[in-house]
Amino acid sequence: MKIKGLLCCGAALISVSTASNAAVINLVDQGFAGTAAQQAQFRAGFQIAAAYWGSILTNNVTINLGVGTAALGTGIIGSTGSTRVDYSVANWENRVNLTKSGSVIDQTAVLPTLTNGGASFITNGTSATTATPPPGFTPAVDDTNKLVYDAAATASSRTLYLNSSVLKAIGGSATGVNSASIDGTVRFSTNFNFDFNPTDGISANTFDFIGVAIHEIGHALGFVSGVDFLDVYGIGNNPSGAAQLGYSLNDTSIYSALDMFRYSADPTNVAPGAGPSLDLSAGTLSGAKYFSIDGGATALFGNTFSQGRYQGDGQQASHWKDTAGCAVGNGLLDPTFCFGQTGVVTGLDLAAYDAIGWNLSVDALNYANTSTSVIYRQFANAGAVPETATWGMMILGFGLVGGAMRRRSAPKVSFAV
Repeated sequence: MKIKGLLCCGAALISVSTASNAAVINLVDQGFAGTAAQQAQFRAGFQIAAAYWGSILTNNVTINLGVGTAALGTGIIGSTGSTRVDYSVANWENRVNLTKSGSVIDQTAVLPTLTNGGASFITNGTSATTATPPPGFTPAVDDTNKLVYDAAATASSRTLYLNSSVLKAIGGSATGVNSASIDGTVRFSTNFNFDFNPTDGISANTFDFIGVAIHEIGHALGFVSGVDFLDVYGIGNNPSGAAQLGYSLNDTSIYSALDMFRYSADPTNVAPGAGPSLDLSAGTLSGAKYFSIDGGATALFGNTFSQGRYQGDGQQASHWKDTAGCAVGNGLLDPTFCFGQTGVVTGLDLAAYDAIGWNLSVDALNYANTSTSVIYRQFANAGAVPETATWGMMILGFGLVGGAMRRRSAPKVSFAV
C-alpha cells in the first residue's frame, strides 16, 4: 500500500562519507530510547553501517536518512520507510544508461525493452467490482488468483514508483527531491536486545545491530518491490484484511527499479512466446521469481525472491527468498535474522544496487562474502561518538512513504519495509 504523510521533527545531523567519490549518507537523529550509553551505541552502530554503504556507493550524491528507535509491532526488529516519487520507466532507463560505470553489470545488464514508453510483464488480473473508482481509474481490483500479461498498456508499465535515493543516484529530477530532502527513515525496535560489536560473535538472545542496520539502510537505497502492494490488496484471498481499493493498482505507479529485473520462467505461458518473462505478479501462480541481469535467461548466483507475505510464500517480495535456518543464503537482504547470527553481505546483495542505477567501488560479481565483523573492524572509527559541538541541529519536514513491514518471530525475527 502507498501511505503518504508529513512528518516534522527536531533532529541532529551527522554526515558519513569515506572518500571524495563516495555517496554522502546523512543520518538524521530522530530520537533513541534508553540510557545515554545505549543511545550512543545505537548512533555509533548506524554510523558504521552508513560508512560501509558510503564506501560501496560511488555516486556523488547526498542521501538523508532519519534514524531512531520505536516500539514496533510484535516480532519486528526493524522498519524502513522510503520516500518514493513517480518517474517514467523510459527516463529511468535513459538515466541508467547515461550514468553507468565500467562494471560488468553496468555494461551488460539487460533493461526491459519498452513499447510506447512502457515495459511488458506478467501481473495479476482484474475482476469487476461495484466500487466507485477515483477519476481516471478503471472499475476493477487486482485478483491474485489470476494472471495476465500487461503489454505496456497500463500506468504501472510506464511509470515507476522510484526511491528518491535511486533518483538521486541516476541524476534524475523530481519535485521535492534535492540534496536536503529525506530519502527514508529507519526505526529499530525497543523490544529486542542488540549486539553492537560483532567481532567476537553475536551474543545469545541478541541481534547483530550492524547487520540489521545495513539491511534496513539497503531498503531505503532501493531494495523494494511494488509486488508487496499487490500482495496486500489482491482480492484472491485478501488475508491481509486491507480495505478494498475499488481500482486496479496496475493503473497507478507501484513498481520499483528493482522490479525491472524480476523474472519468472513463466511455466503457465502467460506471456507471448516461450521462455522467461518479466514477472511482477504477487503470489505463486507463475512459479519462482528471481533477480536476473540477462533478461531472465539465468538467475544471478541462483537466487530467488520472496513472493509476498499474504498471497505468496509468507515473506515480503522486497527481499530475497528466506533461507531455512540461519544460513547466509542469498544475502543480507534475506527477510529474516536469527538470534546470535552474524550478518553477511554478498555479491548478490550488491549486484542489485549496481543494476538499478548505483555505481559501486567493488565488483559485485566477484565480491567475497563479507561479515559484519569485518565491516566493523574497517569502519569502527566512523562509529566514534562525536562531541556535542559537532552535531548540527536542524528541523526537517519530509514525505514518508511506508510499505509492508519485514517481520520475524523468535528465534527468527523479520524486518519491515
